[in-house]
Amino acid sequence: MPPASEASPVPFQRREPHRLRVLAGACGLGIGLGLIRSDFGVIGREMVVQEWVSQADLGELAALNMVGYLLGCVHQAQLKGKAQLLRSLRLALVVGVLCLWFGAVQSGQLGEGGLRVLAGWSAGHLMSGVPGLALAGVPSRHQRQAVATVMGGGALVALLGASAVAWLAPDSAAAAWLVVACFATVLALPTLWLINRGHRRWREVGKPGDQQLRDEQPRDEQRESEQQVAMHDSGVTAICWFPLIALTLAFALAGAAQVPMALYEPIVASNRIGLDGSMSSASFSAMGLGGLMGSLMLLGLPRALPTALLLPAVAAVGGLGAWVYALARSPQLLLLSAFLIGWWSIMTSSLTLDRLPDLVPAELQRRCWATFTTLNGLGFVICSMGTRSMAFTGLQTLLWLGVTLMAGVLLAQMCQVFRRSQPGNQSC
Repeated sequence: MPPASEASPVPFQRREPHRLRVLAGACGLGIGLGLIRSDFGVIGREMVVQEWVSQADLGELAALNMVGYLLGCVHQAQLKGKAQLLRSLRLALVVGVLCLWFGAVQSGQLGEGGLRVLAGWSAGHLMSGVPGLALAGVPSRHQRQAVATVMGGGALVALLGASAVAWLAPDSAAAAWLVVACFATVLALPTLWLINRGHRRWREVGKPGDQQLRDEQPRDEQRESEQQVAMHDSGVTAICWFPLIALTLAFALAGAAQVPMALYEPIVASNRIGLDGSMSSASFSAMGLGGLMGSLMLLGLPRALPTALLLPAVAAVGGLGAWVYALARSPQLLLLSAFLIGWWSIMTSSLTLDRLPDLVPAELQRRCWATFTTLNGLGFVICSMGTRSMAFTGLQTLLWLGVTLMAGVLLAQMCQVFRRSQPGNQSC
């Protein structure tokens, strides 16, 4: 038996309801993925209109946000101890909320850049670390639904945040920041409860009286209490390298494939279709709505449908969305493509997270997911940096590049379907 310092911070008993932890995890993803990452694009356009920053500066701020995100993901992947994990999540939560509040103060290019790096660092930690904490101990029959709920929190909050900004602060960047900061403060309360709960259970394991508690627990609960923070222990004892590499490649390419819509949609909306800023905001709302619909769809999908087969099907829908986006000449097609891409994005993230326990031992799942999010963000950064000039000189080429990247995602997802397993054993 490992020492108390190596005990899991989340030894939740199976009789304990898991729904509150899952909902709290959704709140954490709502802050990191929804408010800090997604809604920055909505507020950024207002910052340009009010001349807080220029259009070129906005692109640099978005890049700095992703740099901070990568730093947070890399840092999260390097954490080994459970105490470090919990401390980092608590700090990231506080830093992220404060950055949103300070965003309401016009601080110049240097100040804005610093805030974006810190906010991105916070989002990276929350995206990488919160799911494992929220999903630990969830029964296997509820695993996919729990994953969909946690990841869906990001899509739902992004949609609510963008809608609230458009309604409450349509003409003020400072007011827009205050709106999302209020959202983040409210969502931080259940997220902090989740983190503190994990810390409390971890501390309790180290008490002298806990040996008797361990002896009284069923063996499978003891195992759950002693393992690293994991989403689900499916019995896999060795890494399934081939499907894992294919899944990793698909998720990295997915980050790059998001660039044409997530970064250059305002240019497409204004220069190509002739729409104003309000219609551009509507397309971002359509992306959030698509993500929300994807999460709701996952809640209703039976567990009998293999995750490995769902991933390429979802990639095909994403490819369709990218193709419609490349050909869009009307507001209707722009909104349709935004909806499909938003649906694909959240479905891909959720199903990738759900697929990991089939390929990776329990003690490696959290660090593996942190690595996945790192590579996804790295794909976004590399593609955005490499296509900056194309946005003005070769926009159509950029859009077809997005379609090509989606095709690469589909091919990689088809490869991850295959998994070699030994008869009577869960190792690969």
